[in-house]
Amino acid sequence: MFHFEKLKPEEVAWLAGLFQAEAQFYIDHRKRSKVADPNYVPPPPVPAVKIEMVEKDLMERVAEWLGQKVAVQNRKTTAGNTVYRVNLTARQKVKVFLETILPYVYGEKKRGEIQELLDICDEYDNWLAAGGRSQAARHAARMKAQRDKE
Repeated sequence: MFHFEKLKPEEVAWLAGLFQAEAQFYIDHRKRSKVADPNYVPPPPVPAVKIEMVEKDLMERVAEWLGQKVAVQNRKTTAGNTVYRVNLTARQKVKVFLETILPYVYGEKKRGEIQELLDICDEYDNWLAAGGRSQAARHAARMKAQRDKE
């Protein structure tokens, strides 16, 4: 169980509002293998959420509630303020977090972005059920053996 699942409904609603207004819901489409192998089905892209703000105490609270760390960004705002970031990229954690805040999110656009990430989470679950993880391990072993021969 993730920490945010234990929050009070008003705390979840507050988080949902903050994330709806300030967070970026996105898909990490980076390819995990650059070698084309017709026998290998790679996992779906990674769903992710990040929030950046200059209010350190607020970001520390968000990080605590999400069970994450606050990352200090190397860049400053035009006013010279430090920027703090909290990322969520672990697939299961992203899925449960999005399911937790979705009932409190208003507006079709944001709800659509969240639903798209949840659909990717379901694709990953289906990939796992179809033996994707063991297939990925075999693929990695083949790639390592190929590199070792070179």
